[in-house]
Amino acid sequence: MGVKYQYMKKPQKRVGGARGTKGKTSQKGAVKSARKMLPKKTKLAKNDKVSSAKTTKKGSAPAKAAAGPNESLFPYGSLKHGDLAWHIATFEKLVKKFEEAEQILLRNAFVFAKERHEKQLRKDGSPYIIHPLRIANMIGLEWGIRQAPLIAAALLHDVIEDTQTTIREVKDGFGDEIGKLVDGLTMWPGSETPEVYLKRVSRGPRELRIIKCADVLDNLRSWHECGDGNADRFTRWWRQAHDFALPMAEETLDAAAKRIREIVEDAWYLKKASMM
Repeated sequence: MGVKYQYMKKPQKRVGGARGTKGKTSQKGAVKSARKMLPKKTKLAKNDKVSSAKTTKKGSAPAKAAAGPNESLFPYGSLKHGDLAWHIATFEKLVKKFEEAEQILLRNAFVFAKERHEKQLRKDGSPYIIHPLRIANMIGLEWGIRQAPLIAAALLHDVIEDTQTTIREVKDGFGDEIGKLVDGLTMWPGSETPEVYLKRVSRGPRELRIIKCADVLDNLRSWHECGDGNADRFTRWWRQAHDFALPMAEETLDAAAKRIREIVEDAWYLKKASMM
């Protein structure tokens, strides 16, 4: 595959990009917890608690948020959606399903992405790394696609667009195959609208489309954490998912199409997007 498995030297700290939050760090030590992932094994502090939602007592069913999305839309439950420690542990289970060289690749991609997104937060205030991590887990476990370069590219898919990382750094560290995927997933502000970008990706190779479908699906699953402000953005996001991502998913992967369709047709999402 031409993939280089040497991990790069630790880069200088980066400033949050287009979708990050400049100069802020996560509450509850989530990023600090994530740093404990070593080249051979993930280690989490004994008392780490990284969930952004309230937990319930052991053995009890999680409480559904009032007027929130249907729990069936979350294979792992909506309360785990923002739990970074849980997603790291899930990723480690995924990594162990690969051969040793591919395990090194995947762990290195995770560490590299974590460091590059270190100062960024999602719109819900969670560490940005949770987004590519959920996408990697979705592709490898939820959809059962065991292609290490594809999953590594999913982990790295936002490092060029949202940080000061260059395509040359990605190719030098992870090889041309992964570099081309990350480059193809990068939207260039000023030269592409989201709609033009999605059309371009939809004409790309299947691997590129799989990652984009997972990206869109994870963003849809995150709506309940985005608050109610600026209602127009939900309408815009719904239209992009319904008009562009769903047709792409239908041509790419049945499992992705099924999940995206369930969400864009769900009553809570339609109401949130002012479509009903």
